[in-house]
This record gives sequence, structure tokens and C-alpha cells, in this order.
Amino acid sequence: MIDTCGTRYEIKEKGDGLWFFNEWEQFLRSVGLQEFDDFIHLSGTVMDRNRRSVVYRLELGVEKTVFYIKIHKNYVKKGLATFFRKVPYNKIELNNMMHYARAGLDELEPVAWGWRSGQEDVSFLILKELDGYISLKEWLESPQCSSARKRKKVAAAVARMLAMMHGNGLAHIDLFTWHIFLKQDGDGITAHPIDLERTKAQGRFPWSQWLIRRKQANDLAVLHLTVPWPQVNFAERMRFYHMYCRERGIDGKDRSFLKLVVAIARHRGRKRKFKVYGVAGQLTQR
Repeated sequence: MIDTCGTRYEIKEKGDGLWFFNEWEQFLRSVGLQEFDDFIHLSGTVMDRNRRSVVYRLELGVEKTVFYIKIHKNYVKKGLATFFRKVPYNKIELNNMMHYARAGLDELEPVAWGWRSGQEDVSFLILKELDGYISLKEWLESPQCSSARKRKKVAAAVARMLAMMHGNGLAHIDLFTWHIFLKQDGDGITAHPIDLERTKAQGRFPWSQWLIRRKQANDLAVLHLTVPWPQVNFAERMRFYHMYCRERGIDGKDRSFLKLVVAIARHRGRKRKFKVYGVAGQLTQR
């Protein structure tokens, strides 16, 4: 079951491994989506595909509202953490979404999800598009990024987002620039993470605080590695780090956490996928 306590979300079980969120039931009925098979036979523009999953972008309804659906086949977690029961990753992502909502990050709009277990495990999750948002990666490639003043506002928004996550014991794990979305909000900017399935939450064991601290440092490291250099220089990166520290209420002069971030960035920066952004090469020289 998805624990929605302390969030704005409501979930309704429809039977046959199908659940609807909030007020979407009537809309789904109007577009002919009522049974499990109706959802897994949907298709649209392929956004991502691998051997276990596919993500489609599709338009539904008379107003052509945009949605994204993730369809997974035999993509489940099973082990000690799940008491050796199969748990689909779509369910894990939804549970993580509730953790973020309780931390004050609840812009994502889940519409429906389902899971059918058997010889082949199939699950789906459908989300409404984030209206008015663009990815940080896309923003960094746009003419707006040439403004130092605008870059400072974006940095402040991302620092607030990270502080909210980390202050509530969460670590995203895959916090690349294409997993952070931005929206103009009056004179300010709102930042929100997406693709939450690998998020880790702080546990209750004595060593959990140490583990989550390393994973949160990893968030900063992979973000650092995917923000292009020299487009965003090191002075701006240090200013962002101090913004983050102020938002979290931690001592920005304590270099131990920063050293951990840089050490992780140096280690992960050896992978080819990070070379194109230019930061990894700078780190190996320092």
C-alpha cells in the first residue's frame, strides 16, 4: 500500500491491481482508461527504453493534456530489504514521491498506477506533465543562462530544493541536471526533482546518519559533474555550496563535507559519461 499520510495525495484502489489518485477517476473514464490492460497497451512518443521498461509521452482528452507513462516488465526489487517479497520499482518510486511530498516537494502529479504479478511481472505509473517546468540541463543550454543574475536565482532555487530533501533525510542518488526541473514563480524560481525511484531515506540504525550523509554528498557531486564548465565557474559553484549550507543551517566553513563531495566527484568523474561536461577533467588537475 502507498502511504499518503501527511501529503495532499489520495489514492483509491480499483481492484485487479489498479489504483487511481485524487480526482483523476472521472477523467480516466472519459478517455477509456478503466482496466489494467487499458494502461499497459498505451503508447506514444518514446522518451526512454531499455530491456525492462519504456517511458511514453502521450496526450489525452479533448484538451490534449500531456502525460508520461512508465511501463515496467519484470522490474522488481526482491531481497532482505523487502523480506524477499517482490516489490515493483514503480511502487518504490511512488512511496519515495510521498517522502518528498512530506518534505514540501509535491509538484509531481501521479494519476494512476498498477501492478500485475505472475509469470511476468508488469507494472505501470502514469504522471501528469509538470506544467511550466523545464529541466536544469535544458535551461543551462538556453540563452537565459548567460545572465549571471539569473544563474544566481537558479542556484538559490536548487539550493533550497536540496536543503529540503537532505534536511528531511532524503538522498536522490541520480541528481543529474536532467533530473531537476525549474519553473518561473513570480520573481523567483521553483526547483523540483524527478525520477525518484532510486531515492534513499535515512534509516533508524545507528550508522544510518553516516550512510545518508555520504549519499547526500553524492547528490552534490553528480550535480557538480553535470553542470558544464566553464559556463558555470568555480566561484559560482562555491557560492551555490554556501547557499546550500545556509539553507540547511550547517557550517559552511566546515570543510569535511565539501571534501567528501569533491572526493566523490573525482572518483565518479572518471566515467566517460561525465567527461563531456568539462568538470571531471578540472577535478583531476586539482
